[in-house]
Amino acid sequence: MSVDDRGTAFQYLEVPGTTPVVFVHGVGLDQNIWRAMLADFSGRSTLTYDLLGHGETSQPLGEQSFQPFVAQLRGLVQELLISRMVLVGFSLGGQVANHFAPSYPEMVEALVLISTTYQRTSEEREAMAFRVQQAKAGDRQGLEASALQRWFSPEFLKANPGVEREILARLRNNDPAEFLESYELLSNAENHPVDFASLSMPTLVLTGDGDPGSTPRMAEDMAQAMPNARAEIIQGSKHLGIIEEHRQFSDAVMRFLAASES
Repeated sequence: MSVDDRGTAFQYLEVPGTTPVVFVHGVGLDQNIWRAMLADFSGRSTLTYDLLGHGETSQPLGEQSFQPFVAQLRGLVQELLISRMVLVGFSLGGQVANHFAPSYPEMVEALVLISTTYQRTSEEREAMAFRVQQAKAGDRQGLEASALQRWFSPEFLKANPGVEREILARLRNNDPAEFLESYELLSNAENHPVDFASLSMPTLVLTGDGDPGSTPRMAEDMAQAMPNARAEIIQGSKHLGIIEEHRQFSDAVMRFLAASES
C-alpha cells in the first residue's frame, strides 16, 4: 500500500507498454473489493485506491458534490504520470467515473460502469432514502443485513464465510459521519446531472440481472444515452458480482477492451 501527496491510499502495479486500468470502488467499501478481479487482469497495469473518507484514505469528502472525488482521482493519476487510462467504476465509483470522464475526456481511453444507478424511479430513490435514514439513526444491524441481502446470494455467503466477515469488518470500521456524507451523495446522485451525450469514448455498462440497486433497465437506458456505449447483463449476479461472479465481469471487460483496442 502506498499513499500519495494528498493522503490517498493506493496500489499501482505497472506493466510497461499497457494502458492502466483504474478501478474505483463503491460506498462504504475500499479498494480491496477489486482483489478477485485484479487476479483476472494479470499482464495489464492496474491502479486501485481508497476514495475520500474510505479505507486508509483519511481525508473526508467534505461536501455534497462529486468534484472532490474527481479532484482526488486527477491528483493521483497526475502524480503517477498516468495520462491515459481505462476507467472502471463500481456503484459510487461509477458515479465518480461519470463525473471524471466529461471533465478529462482526453485521459479516458475507455469507460466501464458497473452496477451504477441511472434515472432511478421514485420508488427506487425512496428505498435508498430509507437506508440513509437507517444510517442516520445508527441502525447498523439493519443496514448490514440489507446490504448482504442485496450484494450477495445466500448460497455464496454460506460457501464463503470469510467474504462476509471481511465485508462486515469494512462496514463496521467506517467513520459514521464520513460514510453518511458519501451515502447521502450517492442517494442524491440524480441531483448532480451528467451530460451522457458528451461521453464519446467506448463505454461498457455492466450490471447483474439480480441487482436491485442498479437494474438491467438502468444499465440499458444509460448505454442508450451515450453515443458509443453498450450494456451487458450478467446472469445470476447481484450487486457485488465483481466478487461473487468476478470471472464473468472480468471476461466481459476483457472482451470489451479487446474490441475497443482493435
